[in-house]
Amino acid sequence: MNGISFRPFRSYELAAYVAWFDDAEVARRVDFPGTDWFAYVTDPASPAHLVVATHGASDTPLAVLQYDEQDDGGISLLIVLDPSQRGRGLGKRVLAALVAHVSGRYTHIDGQIENDNLASIACVESCGFVRQAEKPDDGFLLYRKPLGVGIS
Repeated sequence: MNGISFRPFRSYELAAYVAWFDDAEVARRVDFPGTDWFAYVTDPASPAHLVVATHGASDTPLAVLQYDEQDDGGISLLIVLDPSQRGRGLGKRVLAALVAHVSGRYTHIDGQIENDNLASIACVESCGFVRQAEKPDDGFLLYRKPLGVGIS
């Protein structure tokens, strides 16, 4: 969809991903990818999936996405866009492509966004995610996008 595709994260890409955390906004919004995190997302028994989004013929990661399967049939999602790509509408394109990519396999996608992260809020709302409560919980707003499976 829209030129965005997904493939598994490759272990040798970790150094390049870690370099994204030199960006103050990424470092402020996302936990640093330490060894415990990497062990969790690469463990075959884990409910986590770690993928990269690429664009067109390029195999270079445009974004890193972690989604964890939930007991209720949905997934929780974290997207980290390459900071050099910020401000081009690519976050919305990546998110829309992921929605299409996982539709039919899960009932919904959840995302927790800090209440002052206006760019991410605008992104998820433009992709049809709905805020689940008016007030933040510990500074985070929960957004949900229902998917086609099991929704009546």
